Amino acid sequence: MEENKNNAVEKAEKIMRNSNNSKGKSSVKKEGKNSSGNTRKNTKKINDAQRKKERKAALRQEKKENKERAKAERERIRAKKRVETAKLKAQKKAEKEKLKAAALAEKNRKKAEKLAVRQQKAADKKARKEMLKNETAKERKVRIASEKAEKKRIRDEKRDLKARQKRERLQARRAEKKKRTGQRQSNKGYGGWLAAVISLGCVTLVLASVLTFIFLTPQGNDVVMEDLYRKSFYDTVEQVDNIDCNLSKAIATSDTAALQKYLVDTAINSELAENDLQQLPLHDESKYYTTKLINQIADFSKYLNNKIAAGESLSDSDMAGLLQLYQANRTFKESLQRTVKEMGSDFSFSNMDGNGDNIVISNLNELQNLSVSYPELIYDGPFSDGQDRNEIKGLSGEEIDSMTARDRFKQIFGAYGLENVENIGETNGKIACYNVQATVDGELLYAQISKKGGKLVMFDFGGECNEINYSEEYAVSKADEFLSLNGIENMKPVWINLANNVYTINYAYEQDGVIIYSDLIKIRVCADSASVIGMEAAGYYTNHTQRIIGSPVLSSVQAAERVSGNIEINTKRLAVVPVGRTTEKLCYEFSGEYDGSTYFVYIDAVNGRQVEMFKVIDSAEGRLLI
Repeated sequence: MEENKNNAVEKAEKIMRNSNNSKGKSSVKKEGKNSSGNTRKNTKKINDAQRKKERKAALRQEKKENKERAKAERERIRAKKRVETAKLKAQKKAEKEKLKAAALAEKNRKKAEKLAVRQQKAADKKARKEMLKNETAKERKVRIASEKAEKKRIRDEKRDLKARQKRERLQARRAEKKKRTGQRQSNKGYGGWLAAVISLGCVTLVLASVLTFIFLTPQGNDVVMEDLYRKSFYDTVEQVDNIDCNLSKAIATSDTAALQKYLVDTAINSELAENDLQQLPLHDESKYYTTKLINQIADFSKYLNNKIAAGESLSDSDMAGLLQLYQANRTFKESLQRTVKEMGSDFSFSNMDGNGDNIVISNLNELQNLSVSYPELIYDGPFSDGQDRNEIKGLSGEEIDSMTARDRFKQIFGAYGLENVENIGETNGKIACYNVQATVDGELLYAQISKKGGKLVMFDFGGECNEINYSEEYAVSKADEFLSLNGIENMKPVWINLANNVYTINYAYEQDGVIIYSDLIKIRVCADSASVIGMEAAGYYTNHTQRIIGSPVLSSVQAAERVSGNIEINTKRLAVVPVGRTTEKLCYEFSGEYDGSTYFVYIDAVNGRQVEMFKVIDSAEGRLLI
């Protein structure tokens, strides 16, 4: 029984072992099956990743190759451009060298021609000298007559040619004006103390030409121009007669109110006469002496009138000065009356050639002696001869000779294309100067160089300004450059006017932000070519010095309260203004509008009194202050 029990146990254990083995085999079999599937999946993933990596690598390689190809293409294009640029530079350089060689050859040719001309002149001079050694008096007389006749023939030919050219230019300008529309230019004004350079305001712009001795000849030889010249001449005669009448009444009256009226009328007649004189086609110095006389009469009349208005009495010297001007004007009047009688009905103003043979010019030339026919007048005014005694403050340096002045002239105007530069004497006025002139494209350029320091005191250049091609701002920049060229700094444009296609720019010196109206320079710029064609700096060199400018007692607000409430103030600034010949005052300058007009009012910065007032007017000469 025990044995059967053991067998049963053994049998049960066997069954359990078999069962366990069967489970183990099944598990192993199942595990092996799962392991094989995972391996295949892993292999596929690895292959996919490998292929993806290879594709990325291929794309990177392709992108890199494309980039290198683009870079190579850009480098090829740049290399091509460098080659083209080098060829262009070489071509330009070759052309430049060619032009330079041509210019040098032309320069050498001209130099050789000039040398040949000088040599020929020297030979002719020597031959002429030898010929004249044995010349008899009779032969000499015949030769001189022949030479005079030849000179007259050449002079007549030149005059006829010049008149024909003027007619052609006038016709061309008229045709051009018909093609283009008119353009009206508005002129900006900064205001300014023009009392230092004008008489009663209305002769502002003509002074530049008066002081230069050289004048532009009005163009044209037709009936219209001739009628204009004739009207201007006879209007001048009429105004000089009126001046004579008013001065005689002023001298004869003892009534103060009447005297003021005669003085005002005299000043107005003088302005009108001066404007008429400017319309005449004069070339020579006669215009200077006549205009100076007219301006002195106007300015002295204004001075006396202001003195009476201030409650002062006229002194014996005042009346003596008035008498002297009356006598000088009487001489002018008689000269004009004599001219009218001698002219005849067929006289032509258009053909006045300026050689002294003309009736008008000959009689006016005699008036230069008026400068010594009466004593110098000493009074407060811009045209006072007494100002010539002022100390010249703005000039320094050593005295120069005439050749140095000529060299200075060439240095200043070298870019103008000078021809026939020559010294033509001296001027011993307020500032002693050497006179130098040259021609530029057939037009005369005249200048005065100071003996002391070699400064350009004034110059005038004719030329033609037919239209407006350049703006006011550009004209000012060219004037600034010209002042810098002449070593003049710290100048500020205080008044700009456009008339007859010419910008007239008045500059005043600026010190510590204050305008100094005593130190004035006038620059004229052609609006057609933007060339500087005139300068007047006598006032600047007479008065210019570093000043001790005091502080204003009144504030600008307090000073503005002294300006009429009718004027709407637009601008304000401090300025030193001249009062009389030797006095200056610190003032506030106010500009403003009233009733459609612009006014400039100057209020004393110390006591608040009105020193001066100007009104802007539009005239044939542009915008003026009166």
